[in-house]
Amino acid sequence: MTTLTFDTHAAIKVMKDSGLEEAHAESIVSAIQMSERHGEDLVTKAYMKAYMNTALENLEERVIARMTIRLGLMLFAVAGLAVAAAKFF
Repeated sequence: MTTLTFDTHAAIKVMKDSGLEEAHAESIVSAIQMSERHGEDLVTKAYMKAYMNTALENLEERVIARMTIRLGLMLFAVAGLAVAAAKFF
């Protein structure tokens, strides 16, 4: 993620020079700093898409593996039933 440098003193000075009270300017700067800190926890759409695609591919691989095992077990059971039926009849 890109890190931006924010000069808080200069921002407060610009706001004061434009007629804003110092307390209000400091509050605005504090809000900007808080949003920057919380912004580090945000996820981009591209990152989320890549993560979801990887997760879906992994899930697909696991589902295919499970289905293959189940199909093999079913075929084994059918073969066992066929052998048992052939011996019985």
